[in-house]
Amino acid sequence: MEFKGVIYVEQQSITDEDIFEYVPEDLAEFYEEINGIVAFQGGLHIRGCVKEPKWNSLYEAWKGEKALYKTYENLYEDDVPFAQDCMGDQYFLREEMVWMLQAETGEVHDLEIDFFDFIDEAIDDPVEFLSLHPLVQYLSEDGDMGPGELLSCMPPLCEEVPEDTEYVIKTIPTQERLDWLAEYYKKNSVQ
Repeated sequence: MEFKGVIYVEQQSITDEDIFEYVPEDLAEFYEEINGIVAFQGGLHIRGCVKEPKWNSLYEAWKGEKALYKTYENLYEDDVPFAQDCMGDQYFLREEMVWMLQAETGEVHDLEIDFFDFIDEAIDDPVEFLSLHPLVQYLSEDGDMGPGELLSCMPPLCEEVPEDTEYVIKTIPTQERLDWLAEYYKKNSVQ
């Protein structure tokens, strides 16, 4: 596994043994080698089994106070939200297969691949596979992403807008972006 554009690699070994006990086998194998990484210039963040920093904690996204399944009705408590892209869309394991949650709409999609195939696809063509076009645009305009940041895009990408609409893309702290996405989803979902 050779990730390109790495801007963060967790330096700690597994510090959250409690959550590590519950991760699926493929993910556990990955964590024994890489316990959290932000690759592709911020395009993909794979969370780690760590207690700190919280933005890199699998526990926080999976079982914590703001666990993703508590917001999104299409996520189940047993789904393992192991990663997110630069916009805050989530990748999770359900019955050993990788699924994607579109955080603005709450829609989920079965990618029909396992964890290591997901990693291979991401490494092979991150821009297309992970839909990193907003990040490419942001970086081409001299933007820069750091660890613990996601992109915010206005208007939201799921909204229908005139063709000539100019999107405003900027970086914000990860939790701030996830909180905004949760509120946007709650406000716009028909539950």
